[in-house]
Amino acid sequence: MKNPLLYAAVLMVLLSGCLRPSDQELERLDAVLKENKSYVSAHENLIRSVESTLISDHLLPDSVRFASFRRLFELNYSFRFESALAALNRQEEIAISSGREDWMSEVMLHKAMLYSIAGLYDSSMSCSNSIDISRLTHEQLVEYYEYRQHFCRDYYKYYLPDSDPALLEEAYRARQKVMELTDEDNFKHGLMHMLNHIDDRQYEAADSVAAKMLSGLPSDSHEYAVVAYYRGTICYFRGDLMGERHWYIESAIADIKTATKDNASLYSLALNLLNVEDDIDRSFHYTQLALDDALFYNAKLRPFQIAQNLPKIESAYSQRRMTAEKRLIILIIIISVLAAGLLLVIFYIISYHKRLRKAIDELSEASAAKEEYLALFLSMSSGYLDKLRHFLSRSQMEDELKDFYRAFDNAFIHLYPNFVSEFNELLVPEAQVELKEGELLNTQLRIFALIRLGIDQSSHIASLLRYSVNTIYNYRAQTKAAALSGKDDFETLVKEIGRNY
Repeated sequence: MKNPLLYAAVLMVLLSGCLRPSDQELERLDAVLKENKSYVSAHENLIRSVESTLISDHLLPDSVRFASFRRLFELNYSFRFESALAALNRQEEIAISSGREDWMSEVMLHKAMLYSIAGLYDSSMSCSNSIDISRLTHEQLVEYYEYRQHFCRDYYKYYLPDSDPALLEEAYRARQKVMELTDEDNFKHGLMHMLNHIDDRQYEAADSVAAKMLSGLPSDSHEYAVVAYYRGTICYFRGDLMGERHWYIESAIADIKTATKDNASLYSLALNLLNVEDDIDRSFHYTQLALDDALFYNAKLRPFQIAQNLPKIESAYSQRRMTAEKRLIILIIIISVLAAGLLLVIFYIISYHKRLRKAIDELSEASAAKEEYLALFLSMSSGYLDKLRHFLSRSQMEDELKDFYRAFDNAFIHLYPNFVSEFNELLVPEAQVELKEGELLNTQLRIFALIRLGIDQSSHIASLLRYSVNTIYNYRAQTKAAALSGKDDFETLVKEIGRNY
């Protein structure tokens, strides 16, 4: 080829052909992710424009104020939980002062749904119980049954697993009601139809409904993101992992373009990458981004879902470490055999040593990654508790705190299963910790578990565990006084627990 431009064009085509379709889709997602800040900024500008109309809201008619706060709720519904709730609270004030029962019904419906998607099921039930169904408009009745199917499905799945299947039966009846009250070309009608097929394990029929719905939706709409996510789930149930990946990518792209922070597609894609190609680095990256979105939205359910999957990703890191160790053993054997016969092997030994150092560095990074995950999960949960105290009663807050301790204990013991026994080996017999039945860790062990993770300032530990600094100091001092090797080396030895796992 004498024409260099033509030669270059052909080369580009050949190189692009080397990429698999899934690789090209992932690159497309990564390109959209780079523009994430611009989509968020545009959405925030839209929110500010609505807020600017309410600067002197006391001068506006109640109907205009109520409609403006409704718009703020809609813009924040999947963007930021606290802002959506604040808009509903203002709507509630207007509804009460104006005596409009229809407005109050709308607010309670929206609060019930918002609390449900956030995982605050008690608050959600409280709002829904205050609604008089007989007074609802046709549109509100559709929203009510849509909420009931969502609540029952999620309550069964995330809060009361293996509970009374009557919840799923009620969800089915609620979906039937939505379908009765809407036309076949209505989005909610199609969504309920598809969910019925999924719950009945009629995946081909569900996929057919999803395909028809997607053909009529803009690819950069929130509705498209929802249906694409469910289509990815359908592919998962059918064992079509590449189809699952495709639709999770489509859903994630639509979520990014609509600035949806309460999303599920990105971390579902992260799990798919582990199942299909063991792409740990990309899976780790997408999980981090999903966590960032969940923390930005600042509700309970999504961070909990993501945290449940962290052990699976950590397990993949451990598996990669084991593979690297086996390769190292093989390399060492080969080096030893060659060194006995050939002087030239000296040069190979130097080369292999460099590779050995690189592998060891990778192992150290993997070990640090699992500790970083757990520290991130702990800080995330602690920050969530700080936010939650404004909305819950004392008893509810105590229940959340117990759940927090239980989640931390489970995650930590999963990573360091021999922590308690190795910790006791560092103490004199009479000071060794004896756990009660059902306990994984107690307060004393949690303090030193945090020290094992590198969090060793008493003030930081006190903040995370909700104790005073003096309490933390006393626990540390009393424990170190009972150390077999002396108090000066005790915490250093604690930090070495689990290094050989």
